[in-house]
Amino acid sequence: MFVNLLVSLSKAIPILLILTIWETVTQIGLVNTQILPTFSSVLRAAVDLIYSGIVIRHLLVSLYRAFGGLALGILVGVILGFGMAVKKQVKNFFDPIITLTYPIPKVALVPLTMVWLGVTDQAAIFVIFLACLLPMIVNTYHGVRSVDQVLIWSAMSLGTRERGLFRKVIFPATMPYIFNGIRVALPFSFIVVISVELVASKAGIGNLISGYGGLGIYDYMFAAILIFIVFSFAADRIAVRLMRRILQWYEEAGAL
Repeated sequence: MFVNLLVSLSKAIPILLILTIWETVTQIGLVNTQILPTFSSVLRAAVDLIYSGIVIRHLLVSLYRAFGGLALGILVGVILGFGMAVKKQVKNFFDPIITLTYPIPKVALVPLTMVWLGVTDQAAIFVIFLACLLPMIVNTYHGVRSVDQVLIWSAMSLGTRERGLFRKVIFPATMPYIFNGIRVALPFSFIVVISVELVASKAGIGNLISGYGGLGIYDYMFAAILIFIVFSFAADRIAVRLMRRILQWYEEAGAL
């Protein structure tokens, strides 16, 4: 346990070093505090935002949009990924669409979705859904295609019917790829929700950041950014732990 604690502390050293440099260069005047406020003032602003409840209200809005789009992206992406992997007709239909739309920055679609859906949660969720959809399709597709044919033959030789192959063999073997897609899509959902809210939104962390920045209240602007970064990092760590627990059987099988 002591060793694990030392490892965790060593990982925090680069972050602590950056924060120390930030505080030092602003305190001694190397960087104008009107451009970059001191870290201590940002920390006080963050405490104030949390204590007043302002950031919590905006954070809940952003999380609703981010996780809503992420959930839809996972559901539709997994279904399409499986469909493309097992049905040639499905692959032939969707593959050109995915190839054309993959390089497009999804934030570029924000003005169009605002025309269709207005400045609403649905518009934000739709853009986030599109951003999360492609990683899920690609990872699920490659996961299904990489299933060892020997596993399928072995299951069939033991009496597994064709219907049972998906539940007993194909889906479990694809789970590591699906979780890898989720790991990629999760930060996408956070990045896109902030981008959408900066462009057009009446609430959310992006709107809060834009509001404080427009008024020149930079310590509170940086505080809002810092709070969202901390939460995003925590969400990623929680997701990784859950995935490792769920896929413990896979890691143990790989070690054998």
